[in-house]
Amino acid sequence: MIYKQMNIETLSTGQEAVSNLLIAAGVGGFEVIDPADFREFIETVTPHWDYVDESLQERLSGRTLIKVYAADNPQGLAMLKDIEERIEALKASPQHELYGTLEITVEDLPEEDWQSGWKQYYKPISVERLTVVPMWEDYTAKEGETVMKIDPGMAFGTGAHETTRLCLKALTQADLEGKAVLDIGCGSGILSIGAVALGAKEAFGCDIDRLAVEVARRNAELNGLADRCTYEAGDLLEAVEGKYPIVTANIVADVILTLLKDLHAVLEEGGLFITSGIIDTRKDELMEAISKAGLTILSIEEERGWVAIIARRN
Repeated sequence: MIYKQMNIETLSTGQEAVSNLLIAAGVGGFEVIDPADFREFIETVTPHWDYVDESLQERLSGRTLIKVYAADNPQGLAMLKDIEERIEALKASPQHELYGTLEITVEDLPEEDWQSGWKQYYKPISVERLTVVPMWEDYTAKEGETVMKIDPGMAFGTGAHETTRLCLKALTQADLEGKAVLDIGCGSGILSIGAVALGAKEAFGCDIDRLAVEVARRNAELNGLADRCTYEAGDLLEAVEGKYPIVTANIVADVILTLLKDLHAVLEEGGLFITSGIIDTRKDELMEAISKAGLTILSIEEERGWVAIIARRN
């Protein structure tokens, strides 16, 4: 199958706004190339430059590239058109200077090329006593180490992003034994599968992106946990029934704020809420909202400008 790759150029200060826009457009997963890697991308796609002068280097500083993938079919093309329209609206916003050029390019990407890219850059990642290993890597577990195999497919969640690592770290420190976990915005299933691998009784994950749900199901099978990890497509809590002692949500700040309004409907009294996808400039806003929603913040973890908040329902 041929996929479309949409590249959106922004700034580090525009990363959250573009991420929120993509979530609103129904994008379940996207790749972020941080400023340190942006120059390498520019030189790769524009290989005819003889040199990069100082002024260009300065302009590249702070730039971020966000990649979106969609199948080359009517549904995928409609989603990309929707994103383009939303980007145009963002350019007209009062804060547009924070977002950079918001330049968009689209290219064809055969599935095998996309998968090869993952295989080149995605290596085993250790978070406390849990190690996330790409399915194509041979890996021997060390004593006391829990290994989870992941094929990211076209979904978000490899363990490489700071927000995913922060949530995984929180799960390794939580009391999971015999408990059920709800994973909102499950992506590749990395948090829910990781929770069960670490001792949770079972997990239910949901995502607005049906492709992500399919990827999560395949990853559960890959780890021999298909009978304990269940996934359904739906917007936020649409597909969720009952209450859970542990809820994870690695999404974005605006979606977390929406989720908090109904969180009590799915989080047991005394239950644990682990959330990330929060850029550090919005940490205080999310802390206040979580407290107002009737939760007590237990700890806050930060890594490279991203924040995870662990809280308990009162």
